[in-house]
Amino acid sequence: MKKTSVLMLALAASVPVGAQVSKISVLKDLPAKPVVDLYSLKSEKKTKLSPLSQLKDYEIRLKWSECSKLAPKVFATSKDLQGWVALAWLHCAEQENKKGSSTLSIQAALNAIDGHEKLFAEGPWSSDLAQSYSSLRLKILEAQVAKKDLKAVTALEKILADRYQLSKDQKALVYQLLGDLALLKVNYPEAQFLFEQAQEYKDSAYLQEKLDFLKKARGETATVLPIPAPLETGEEIRIEERIRQSMKQNEVTSAIQDAVIILNQYPGSRSARRLKDRPLEIYLQISDANAKSKALNLMEEADGSRILEWAQNLHRRADYAAALKLSEEASEKLSGSAQATSALWMAGRSAHFLGQYGEALKYFNKLIVGHNGSDEAAEALFRSSLIYYRQKDYSSSSALLERLLLQNRDRYDLNGRYWLVRALQQTNPERAKIEAADLINRYPFSYYGLRLRAEAQDMKLTWPEVKEKNISLQSDIYLVGEQKKSWQRFKELSAAGWLTEAQKELSGLPPIKDATLKMTMAQKFADRGQFMPAIRFVNEAMEADPHLRQEQFLKIGYPMIFKDLYNAESERYGVSSVVLRSLTRQESGFNLRAVSTSNALGLMQMIPPTAQEVSKKLGLKIELPDDMFRPEVNIPMGSFYVSQMLDQFKDNIPFALAAYNAGPTRVKIWIELRPEVSALLTKQSSEIADELWFDELPWTETSFYVKAILRNILLYRLVDEGPLTLKPVLWADLRNKKAK
Repeated sequence: MKKTSVLMLALAASVPVGAQVSKISVLKDLPAKPVVDLYSLKSEKKTKLSPLSQLKDYEIRLKWSECSKLAPKVFATSKDLQGWVALAWLHCAEQENKKGSSTLSIQAALNAIDGHEKLFAEGPWSSDLAQSYSSLRLKILEAQVAKKDLKAVTALEKILADRYQLSKDQKALVYQLLGDLALLKVNYPEAQFLFEQAQEYKDSAYLQEKLDFLKKARGETATVLPIPAPLETGEEIRIEERIRQSMKQNEVTSAIQDAVIILNQYPGSRSARRLKDRPLEIYLQISDANAKSKALNLMEEADGSRILEWAQNLHRRADYAAALKLSEEASEKLSGSAQATSALWMAGRSAHFLGQYGEALKYFNKLIVGHNGSDEAAEALFRSSLIYYRQKDYSSSSALLERLLLQNRDRYDLNGRYWLVRALQQTNPERAKIEAADLINRYPFSYYGLRLRAEAQDMKLTWPEVKEKNISLQSDIYLVGEQKKSWQRFKELSAAGWLTEAQKELSGLPPIKDATLKMTMAQKFADRGQFMPAIRFVNEAMEADPHLRQEQFLKIGYPMIFKDLYNAESERYGVSSVVLRSLTRQESGFNLRAVSTSNALGLMQMIPPTAQEVSKKLGLKIELPDDMFRPEVNIPMGSFYVSQMLDQFKDNIPFALAAYNAGPTRVKIWIELRPEVSALLTKQSSEIADELWFDELPWTETSFYVKAILRNILLYRLVDEGPLTLKPVLWADLRNKKAK
């Protein structure tokens, strides 16, 4: 039976009776015709835009008033897209109001949207629309209540409907405003009921003040919270007072000693809870080295669990020497307990980062022997192998790596195989070739895979050879129910330049299993500016079907978007545009409105504080977050920050990339701890041993990040230049000018 027939049967089995399945040819339904590119459109062409495209263009260009004026027309005529248009309308109206205008544009938008309840119940926009609507409606109602407008009662009662998905804070505010209006009507019982309702969602001094007033009005005594009887003993109180006096006199070690006494002698008391982190806080304020050492000695007198918590805090702060000292003590005190694993792990890592390799191996070995099977023991195997490689004990290195690879842990598979190849090259060259070929086959487009393939070809980097070059790609998808609506909206939005909204519609499509169909869709997504899902589909398709690992397909995942912008910044700062594109691909997948969990924004993922700092240096006035979603702002600012990192790290591309991801201060501290690593700042090198630090970094994300961008650089160069011969320093010619 044909694959498509099986798919149809599977779909039919899961489709309700009477539902109509539609067969869609992706190639025909998404023809290769130009779509509107609002992000690089020249101003003289904007008069030709459709109203839908014009509305989005106004929003992109921060033309809030024009956007608010056009939105009603587009909302009325774009029936299938009203949810997305409503979101844009509310955004523009809110921003227009922030510029000092009246709330009339907000009110107009709210009133128009209010009659379309279905928009809050269905569609990928519904949650964001409900949140935006509720926030703005409450803003209007707060102003009404402040003006003592009793007509706000009806609207406040209406907004409590479930369809608006109010947060707890918003519900508290609604009940509070209703309570304020009840007070205006001198309806005290109703006001009390409403304020108590608000208090259930979020307590505040304002609500307590109102409730106290109402009780007084009824002749009751206002609520006074009872003062709990002190549980501390007289001795505890005396010691706490002694700590305060010691701090006033700058006798910090005495203060730490007394704090530890309370923690040890009165565990679980209020004093102990108050002072649980006081020794650490005092230690962090000390600048004198001798005093810091004495402080640590005193902190070691605490119980093992407390010492371990302090060690973990210091480890996060990159104070590895202090973390090592405390975690050593903690490992002794916690021996035999579940916490001993963490203490040994902390001690081993800290010693490794300090370059105390003997100590690191000692603690890692305790993990390997006594805590086998744990994640910490797996990391100990890997880090120990890197230490042995540094020490040129290649036999020990390869033995540990083979033990690690037998555990089948995805986290270490690529890196473990790579360093096994490198260790075997020193002890068993023939087997090393076999392992290298296996790695290249498993991970052909990883940085390590590309390096090994180039080395096997006299440093020539070429596209992988494939036997079947003319592969027949599937192009048909089957849609049913809401999937058909999502597909139609995706087509309309992407054609009109609504890239972010179009991307969200893709979540409504059925999962795609066929690798060749994924590749077809990746190409069509890329044609419509949907680079992030295109990159994901290319990667997944190539992983599933090795026959698809071809130049023509790989290029889909390495787009040349915003070429003029990148070239201009490359010229300005003397850093290859390949670096800038490669970094953007890793940061956001060219998703214009990407927002990370740490609130990094836009293409090159700048966090707000960094964006503000860079904008001041460049003399720019920016509005956050909106300006960070504009390529003409984000790319120049991100490129400037890349050039800063290169300046700080002496034009060393890998170190600069690590700093861009983890922050320059943290990376500098880590580099300077070991002479063999800090020496690389002034040494242009891609030697094998000189790249050990990629996998020694404390931050897994940063370790992956550096190698991923170096991989991107190699592949972008293949896209730009075709087959090339790699130079001894793979990245040396990517920074060949001085920043202006």
